[in-house]
Amino acid sequence: MRNRRIYRNVVTIACFVFAGMNAYRIMQGNYTWIDVFLLVVFLIFGVTYSYIIFRQNNEN
Repeated sequence: MRNRRIYRNVVTIACFVFAGMNAYRIMQGNYTWIDVFLLVVFLIFGVTYSYIIFRQNNEN
């Protein structure tokens, strides 16, 4: 199976960047329920990909 480490790193960074953008919008007070939902979704995906990356590093 191919090593997808670069792909996972890019997706992890993108998820945390988008979560940060939604958090910034929420902190400014100009937000809707979809902004809160997207913040939670991006955080979940970012943490999941981070866990996968760190787990694979420990196995190698």
